Amino acid sequence: MINDTLAEFYMMSGKFSDHNDFKNKLSDALSQGNKIVQLKNKGVIDSDEYLELANIANSVCLQFNAILLLATSVDIFQQTNANGLHLNSYALSEHLERPVATNKLLSISCHTLEEMKLAEKFSADIILLSPVKATSSHPELEGIGWQQFSQMIKQVSCPVYALGGMQVTDLNDAKQVGAQGVAVSSLWK
Repeated sequence: MINDTLAEFYMMSGKFSDHNDFKNKLSDALSQGNKIVQLKNKGVIDSDEYLELANIANSVCLQFNAILLLATSVDIFQQTNANGLHLNSYALSEHLERPVATNKLLSISCHTLEEMKLAEKFSADIILLSPVKATSSHPELEGIGWQQFSQMIKQVSCPVYALGGMQVTDLNDAKQVGAQGVAVSSLWK
């Protein structure tokens, strides 16, 4: 399913040297028209630092009218003003009900149809399905390819972004098989 209010590109934060560099890289990416960003927690030292980054990101996203999703725990998320929470399917399975209010977005990363169905049960607003292609971040996983991706997304009713080995140039392929768009970290420079 395509949601006209969601962007085609789902950007994930990448490396940065300090908070100022983080703010500059986020501002640069959003100034290019990107409208969804996930603040990843990889490389972040502790929850206090993550909260600082989330506050910086929230301020920048407000300036650009962009959506901020936090890849963190529900406890940390609730201490912020972010637009939504991103969880992997394992973290989602630890909950008995939707972990965020319905006025906040819930984004879930999935690898199987079973995980996608679980995300749908929790009324996920966004699913990231991966890996579509082989990726260096998960070399143990083989890409599912566009055909299987297409078959899987037809079985859920929420928007699905292609993830795993994706580049900006994969957008047309993703859209042709019914994806909302692509989730990429290459927009972070």
